[in-house]
This record gives sequence, C-alpha cells and structure tokens, in this order.
Amino acid sequence: MKYEETKIRLLESFIRNIINTVVQKIDSEKLENTGQSFLAKTKDRFRFDDNRGLKFLNSSLDVIGDAQFAIVSFEDSKIKNGKEFNTGEQYLRIYGVLSAVYIQQQAIIKLSDLVKINELSESKKEFDKLDITFLRHCISAHPINFEISKKKYSYKIDRDSINDNGNLSIRDEENNAKIYNIFSALEEYKKIGELYLNNIATKLIKNTYKSSEVKKKELLDKLNLIKYGR
Repeated sequence: MKYEETKIRLLESFIRNIINTVVQKIDSEKLENTGQSFLAKTKDRFRFDDNRGLKFLNSSLDVIGDAQFAIVSFEDSKIKNGKEFNTGEQYLRIYGVLSAVYIQQQAIIKLSDLVKINELSESKKEFDKLDITFLRHCISAHPINFEISKKKYSYKIDRDSINDNGNLSIRDEENNAKIYNIFSALEEYKKIGELYLNNIATKLIKNTYKSSEVKKKELLDKLNLIKYGR
C-alpha cells in the first residue's frame, strides 16, 4: 500500500488538518489587543494543560508521519532491485522498522496525553503486550539486559532464520527459540495504532468543537470514512 493511503497516515493528516484549520482562524490582532499570547490561545482552544501543547502535538504528528515512511518502506521493499537483501541489510531493516514502530507508539501515547484520552494507561498496556514491542525490546533495544519482573534476560536472532518472508527465530540465554513473523506482528500493531489515533481524533474534535454540533458532526462523519475505508 502507498504511504498516503495507509490509515495511520490518513489519520495523522486528518488530525493535522483540524489543528491547522483552527490555528489559521486565530486573530493575531485581537490577541495583541487582549495581551494573550498565541500559544496561550491554542492552549485554551484545544484544552491543553499548558502553553506548550501545540508544539508537542505538532512534533508528535511529525514523528508519526516520519515513522510511517519507514514502516511502509519496510513492508513494500522485500526485494531491492530484483535482488534479495544481504544479511547486513536485513539486520538494518529489522532494527530500523522496530525502532520506527516504537517511536510511533510513543508519539501516539503523547497525543493521547495531550488531548486527555481516558484510556491512556490502557493504550500503554496494549502496546506493551504486542509482539512487535517485545521484539523491539529484546533484539533492538535491550538484547543483553532485557528485564522481565525484575529479572534480566538476553536474546538474539538466529541469523539463519532471517528471510524475506519475515520469519525470525528469537533465542534466549537458555537456548529456547520461538518463531515470530515480523510482518504479522506489524499488522497486529497497525490495528491498535489506528484504533488509538481514531480515538485521539474523536477526542480532539469534541474538545475543539464542544459548542458547535454541526461542525462536530461534519468532522466525525469524515473520520468515519477513514475508519471504515470508504
């Protein structure tokens, strides 16, 4: 699938468009007359906790979009120029996509916090339960000191298991191995990521257009078109 057609990209763009539409309507001359700063106005308009909310929101959206480039590239380029990737390139791709997924997760969690999603702690737990998160922790971030219940473990990828089908054999310090498919793990992650981005967009609409039922309904209808792929 093309980058611009992925639901995560569509949701990121949708949220960004809501923000930009509101920001463009802020009257700078009126702000100057009232002595209110631009960021203070955005805090009130979007119901952020402090004046830096807009900066963190824009940064989070940038991270989500940038990470999505890497994820889509990983999924779409199993074969490069008609040739299989060599072992070093495969490792780079695996480490890269796991890092991209993790930073995208963290940006989604930050957005959830900014718009005051009630299930923030639940979203963290959902991400932590995913195979793709476990793979990031055990082979990309903490392969020699991964901590579970205050006990440290070490993991490695069985080099011979790396292939273009995405199957990875992960072996622990006691030589126990388990097979994961990184493409299947990505699909599992995307469903959760899309769900929480949809929830973020819904909450942002309700926060921003609390007194305008017409505009709120219009945006929620557009969001449903993305959600259901119509």
